[in-house]
Amino acid sequence: MISIVAKWSILPGKEAEAVVALKDLACRVQREEPFVPMYTIHVPNMQATSFPIPSPADVVFFSVFDDEAAFQKHLQGPVFRDWLALHTDLFLFNSGNLFVVSEMIDRIAGYVRPSMVTGTPDCPDAAFAGASISGKASP
Repeated sequence: MISIVAKWSILPGKEAEAVVALKDLACRVQREEPFVPMYTIHVPNMQATSFPIPSPADVVFFSVFDDEAAFQKHLQGPVFRDWLALHTDLFLFNSGNLFVVSEMIDRIAGYVRPSMVTGTPDCPDAAFAGASISGKASP
């Protein structure tokens, strides 16, 4: 299992458009990449106290892949590549590449309660056998 935390930056003035696009990406990964068991995208809660104070432009991904091959299949596959090609105007790039700060992490302890294994209201047609749909508002 490979877990990764990655951070991107949304360009100024593109926040609303980027959130819509990111929800689409998550939905497509959910539907079209069954080899990705967990793919979550988050933005900072600027109402909460965080240290250091995050940028409102931050996008944080927490994803889990079965192995390195699955991770590479996602990165090089048509879902991510085609989506990124359509949305280059929304995110920070450096020398023609998406600017990403990432960290591969190993889980040493912990759990996920079944109530956290949810679908998303933004991707209602995706199949989640035995999962519930959260009624919480999306960021």
